[in-house]
Amino acid sequence: MFYRHNACKIWVLDPLPQRAFSIILRTIMRYLGFGIKEADFFAGHLRLSNGQLVYLEAREMSNKLSLKAAEGILANSKHLTNLNYKWGRNTLLKHVAGLLEGTARQTAMLLLTAEALSQKILDHNIHLVISKRNVLNLDMLNSFTTKLKVYYHRKWSFDVIKQNRLSSLLLFFYLFLKELRWLFLSLIDNKSISLEYIKNDTQKPSLLLFQEDDISFDRSYRTQPHWFFQEYGKLPFQTFILEANFIKRLPVDKELLREQGISLIPQRERHLYSRRIAVSSPVCQRIRKDILNSTLIGLFGSSSEASIMFRIVMLLNAAKVLCGFCEGVKIKAFLICENYFLDSDAMLLIAPFLNIKTISFQYSNRLSNAVPQMLTTSDMMLTFSPLYHSRLQTDTIKPGKFVDIGYIYDTSFKYVRDRAILRKQSLRQAGAQFIICYYDESVQSDKYGLISVENHCAEIEALLRLVCSDPTIGVVIKNQFQRNSPHLFDRIAEVREAAQKTGRYVELSYGELRNIVFPAEAALSADIAIGHAFGATAPLEAALVATRSLLLNSFGFKSGNDIFYERADIVYPTIHSALKAIEGFRKGEAKYAGLGDWTPIIDRFDPFRDGHASTRMLEVLQDSLKG
Repeated sequence: MFYRHNACKIWVLDPLPQRAFSIILRTIMRYLGFGIKEADFFAGHLRLSNGQLVYLEAREMSNKLSLKAAEGILANSKHLTNLNYKWGRNTLLKHVAGLLEGTARQTAMLLLTAEALSQKILDHNIHLVISKRNVLNLDMLNSFTTKLKVYYHRKWSFDVIKQNRLSSLLLFFYLFLKELRWLFLSLIDNKSISLEYIKNDTQKPSLLLFQEDDISFDRSYRTQPHWFFQEYGKLPFQTFILEANFIKRLPVDKELLREQGISLIPQRERHLYSRRIAVSSPVCQRIRKDILNSTLIGLFGSSSEASIMFRIVMLLNAAKVLCGFCEGVKIKAFLICENYFLDSDAMLLIAPFLNIKTISFQYSNRLSNAVPQMLTTSDMMLTFSPLYHSRLQTDTIKPGKFVDIGYIYDTSFKYVRDRAILRKQSLRQAGAQFIICYYDESVQSDKYGLISVENHCAEIEALLRLVCSDPTIGVVIKNQFQRNSPHLFDRIAEVREAAQKTGRYVELSYGELRNIVFPAEAALSADIAIGHAFGATAPLEAALVATRSLLLNSFGFKSGNDIFYERADIVYPTIHSALKAIEGFRKGEAKYAGLGDWTPIIDRFDPFRDGHASTRMLEVLQDSLKG
């Protein structure tokens, strides 16, 4: 429909591929008169006509879209409706909504990015062409944008293969062959799984965990099990931690763990041990039947059912493996914080039928409402305070009950004080009369992130230059992830080196993937902390150790906490405005007397503040295991 004299301009949102076919195609199209250009943008900088950031709006949109889409998929599938009812608690609905959230967010990001970019174009005859995911309803997608003509096409990728009718059958055979391979390897290794890995005291009840952090008894870092106190001696229950092989972790002393009644179980051994028990388990046999039926539905059911059945078979297979393992070692309670794990949903599915109590706990200053991946259908949800209850449930997906225990890591504060005091003394000796602590949020290098590398480096650079220009200032930086450490960015290397030479600049770092230094340690080394309103867990932790704490909100981010933030002088739009306020505070200006002081509002976030949150968690675990 296009001719050279009326050719259109084509903006490609994703990075243009450099493959030979793509280059040849672009050359031909340019010769025909089509203007092809990769759109230059970063989602964290784009705003819609209503002033909202594309990234934040897409996140809210995807939460609603994924929940609606999941309800629609179950309503249109008798098989999935029956599965959800049979296993109960709407756990299957929660799992499907969580699966769709990533797809919904990608689609929402493309729709809103195109809408934001189109505001600069005078010609409003704008068309958007994006890939269509069968799991998302087109009417719902189109309702989110009325300013674009949207066309959908099928994109061949691994996700499309998973939506193919043969995918569930192929997955079934793949999982079977993988177990056979593990069995063969165990025979070659001549290892007795039940004796070497499963040392279970049958007189003790057992607790199950997944590996979510580094495993260590060093309570001065963010590790598992953080509710374990060596000074209390060996606990009256056995603990099994299922190892995560896909993330690099710190080395683990497995023998020391076993001496304290804690067993770290590798994935292969979990599967093979489960295989022995599952043969005679009624619940496992029930799951096998559902796996077979789901595979058949994937082959012969409707297209909407086939598109999701691959994921359902994966969930049920994980449930089968966990079922056999839990019955074999007599698991009585299950504890989780990362509710988006596949195995987490699998455990929530089978736990009621194995008489296992399920407990989830809050670990971050959660600001968003009802993110499907973070929801839970556990028996109990342990939270910081009542403030977070409404954010962790919907009308259809919720835990059995909420139990407030306070900020979960406050028990570790006492273990970091000595290091923090020594560090503060060292900075003072180097001339620092006032010390600023800085926390980042997760930095994204792709085009669809909220915080860019440029933003991240600009904030750190402002602090580094302050250290170099003011001999009375010290700075302590604690990154959330190791990949965002200042020493990895060449653009600030020169000023960072200059700041280090003053002796008044420190980077706190420990761990492999996550920087498992507690924000509290950095806060106790400083006079004031600076973090971000988006996320805000580290600044909250700083406030809980009575360090003044500021929040940067350069994105106009809105949350349910704003009503409380307004009662204190803690929110500033940029790093420069925050530093200017700190300068006024140091000069004794009256209007900054309450700078960073959370005292008027801190009880809303943690009504306890006594350093015993983990002790309360341990009491909950012991009560659950008694049952």
